[in-house]
Amino acid sequence: MKVNTPLWTEQDHVVVAVSCGVDSMCLLHYLLYEGRDSYRQLTCLHVNHGLRQEADEEEAFLIEYCKRHHIALYTHHLNMNDNRQDNHIEQLAREGRYQWFDRMMKACGGDVLLTAHHQDDQIETIFYRLFTGRSTRNSLGIADIQERQGYLLARPLLDTTKDEIRRYQATNNIPYFEDKSNASNDYVRNDIRNRILPFIEKNEQLESSQLLRLKRWHDEEMDQIHRSAHHFIHRSTYVELLPSKIKIDRSEFNHLNFNLKVSVLDQLFAMEGKHEAISEKLYSEVFKQLSSETAQTDITISAQWIIRIAYDKFILMARTGTTPRTTAQSVSKPGVYHFNHYRINIHQTFPEHLFPLVIRLRKNGDKIKLNHRSGHKKVSRLFIDHKVMRGEREHIPLIECADKQIIAVGSLYTHAKYINDIDIKDLGEE
Repeated sequence: MKVNTPLWTEQDHVVVAVSCGVDSMCLLHYLLYEGRDSYRQLTCLHVNHGLRQEADEEEAFLIEYCKRHHIALYTHHLNMNDNRQDNHIEQLAREGRYQWFDRMMKACGGDVLLTAHHQDDQIETIFYRLFTGRSTRNSLGIADIQERQGYLLARPLLDTTKDEIRRYQATNNIPYFEDKSNASNDYVRNDIRNRILPFIEKNEQLESSQLLRLKRWHDEEMDQIHRSAHHFIHRSTYVELLPSKIKIDRSEFNHLNFNLKVSVLDQLFAMEGKHEAISEKLYSEVFKQLSSETAQTDITISAQWIIRIAYDKFILMARTGTTPRTTAQSVSKPGVYHFNHYRINIHQTFPEHLFPLVIRLRKNGDKIKLNHRSGHKKVSRLFIDHKVMRGEREHIPLIECADKQIIAVGSLYTHAKYINDIDIKDLGEE
């Protein structure tokens, strides 16, 4: 039986998740005997899901087995009875197990957690992900090692077939329990394992193990896509990373292929702390909007996030839920003032006779005097020229002096006479 012991070191505290099935019992036996010099300390973890009558018997057996072989054992009862009718009970059970594993690895000081997933499990997983549409944004199968919360999760039997494990069990007369529910095809994975894959193997022209070659090719291509997306984000001028928003060049993004676009946005959302995946269906709608002639619009991604199309760029930003300030603010002396997400610094050099100033939002008909040219321009035209989104226009402060002349519009315009007397900073751009 092939066991990939290089996944850990002789100095590691190795912890094994044992279900009492043939796979995990054979892995435990190997570590006790043939692999006993590959680690510093050995511990077992066992979860009793309470879904089968044999569960308590299996737990009692493992307690006695570990006691006889002087292995530390920790058990946990995971009550899944309320979820018996849930179509996702297997996923819920897995989440419950790993939450407890995370806690126990920290509590017992474990370095590496081993599970007994084998090559047949790998083929089953590849098949499952292919035919459920879960293959385009993730590895096609199970990783042999991955980082979790302060420890490594390793699967040292991924190059070992189920037949090899059974031969090892028979040779060494290893006790184990057979989970009768594995024979039921009510669960999708069981159906793949018990009915579909054996049917494929009966055809002389088909070989399910070819899926392993597909996985290697797929994961290499996926890794290349992720690297290209990372380069687009961090090593080009097409993405501007700001604390409160991320700006992306719309044209350059539209030139990317579909999978690369998905990877770019997935990585950007991950950087912003968004964990749940955006569906490819929603991404398709977003890409359609981005490639259209639409100049300005907001696309709702979730309750927390929007994508704002702004002319030649689009912006990934959080939905803060804050209401912009709309009431005017009177200013009678120099100082630092705040209006929405803008900081306005009126210097001591500002002419005293122009006070009081009024800081307000735009009104219909507002105009500014052109700098170094004769004539005026509407503030609405200024917004269009600077490609300011409609939503942002309702945040930008205008400064009106005592003679009703507009002398500044956000960070877009300041009258030439007062360029050294007024500083307006958009804090959202910092």
